Amino acid sequence: MKFSRRLTALVGLATASILVLAGCSSAGGSTSGGAVVKWGQAGVAPGNWDPIVTGATGATVNLTPIYEPLLIQDENGKPAPALAESWEYNADGTAVTFTLRPGLTFQDDSPVNAEAVAYYINRAITQKNSALAGSYSNIKDVVVDDELNFTVNLKSVDYQIPYLFSIRAGLITSQVAAEKDVDALNTRNPVGAGPFKVVELVPESHITLEKFQNYWDADNIHIDRIEIHFGNDAASLVSAVQTGVYNFVTVDVTQIQAARAANLDLVQDITKNWAVQFLSVNRNIAPFDDPRVVEAFRLAVNSQEFVDKVTLGEGEVANQLVPEGHPLFADAIEGVYKFDPARAKSLLAEAGHPDGLEVTLDASPYSADSQSELIQSQLAAIGVKVTINKNPNWSKGYFGKTQAFSTYGYVGRNSQAQTLTEHYDVGGVLNLSSPYSSPEFQAALAKLRATPIDAPEYPEVARAASTAGFLNGSSIPLFAQPVTWAKSSDVSSDFQNREGFLNWRGITVGSK
Repeated sequence: MKFSRRLTALVGLATASILVLAGCSSAGGSTSGGAVVKWGQAGVAPGNWDPIVTGATGATVNLTPIYEPLLIQDENGKPAPALAESWEYNADGTAVTFTLRPGLTFQDDSPVNAEAVAYYINRAITQKNSALAGSYSNIKDVVVDDELNFTVNLKSVDYQIPYLFSIRAGLITSQVAAEKDVDALNTRNPVGAGPFKVVELVPESHITLEKFQNYWDADNIHIDRIEIHFGNDAASLVSAVQTGVYNFVTVDVTQIQAARAANLDLVQDITKNWAVQFLSVNRNIAPFDDPRVVEAFRLAVNSQEFVDKVTLGEGEVANQLVPEGHPLFADAIEGVYKFDPARAKSLLAEAGHPDGLEVTLDASPYSADSQSELIQSQLAAIGVKVTINKNPNWSKGYFGKTQAFSTYGYVGRNSQAQTLTEHYDVGGVLNLSSPYSSPEFQAALAKLRATPIDAPEYPEVARAASTAGFLNGSSIPLFAQPVTWAKSSDVSSDFQNREGFLNWRGITVGSK
């Protein structure tokens, strides 16, 4: 069933929106009154503002004020209503029907209805530059049942869909904006149904957002405007809060101690907003086609040294790819690969490398130089000579699976199955050995998807899948660190965050 899109009026609205974004600012964007968050970030501005194109979970913290997901996650990490107020599976777990909240609109005044959501899901599956196609690979099709109801039909039993549609992979875009100019949606005219709408976007510089009055939970949004400024020097952000330039900043792990010494309030919880840095090996390329070499490299890593020297003591030892407290954290993994350089050298000898070997490390541009140098030092202790290659085309080699040995980092996914498939599945974006995937993991993954997320046995099944993936996978964890923000005291503290998500509901600036 199809519904009218009211295109004549809506195209005019979308055009007006683009004109506002192309100018200096709207009248509302130029005002100085109200509750304002001035947010400073280091590094360049995002190149992509379309959640379908944005691949990194870490980048979605800039998207979640603009776009609302179908579902959020509650304080226990369980899927909870957002744009969708309810969902229900069929008897055999091969289809799930969602019901949207009535009366909602996107920020261009077009309706948030079943047709718009179905359009988004189909775009995520078929669009050439989609970063979500793999995540949506178990979706057979989407049927629009009526104005507010749609049914997602699955290729196989999969009770992970509510997790998948929460936050990162469920941030819904305006159908009208995407149909009019999908490139503009991505680069200069983001339009969602989140708590804040874009009034100004200057690429490489800043973005200004104002409260969206038709947001479904607008009564709990007490901030009038968010101004995000990019391109700051990481070492300058703490002093920028002290001097009042910003009242909220993203803090590099090396600046956490400075923020604490300056008596700034820290927003951090490593169980909910975290990053794990890791090594990737390609099991299809020598010398990593020998499992003994992979095991030797795992045993050569001294995670505590990374915590001490790279994070200045602010991180945590990582023996697996999620931090302790995460639903996928498995005790069965802890201690399997304890730091043991003597055993590592013995394994290399068994693999035919008694005098050591030489490898090239393709260093991710997102990894600190100190991290690569410490890898080089620790592997030298077992007879491995590492040449560090700062490859400007790193991403092409990593995502094209042509590299043998690389560094990268990860900040999680909101779906537990997706967290695992990214690392261990055929086509997994973080599986440098793709299409390699172990049969043990495939069996455990199928069982995870077939287990209802509220079943008593679900936690055990999730941990078993995590264990099977890690023990047979291609990733070697180095250390975990909290994703951290620092703020001035006038910004309230009760953030309820999740991977890639800053939750602005209930947050105040000054007095409410």
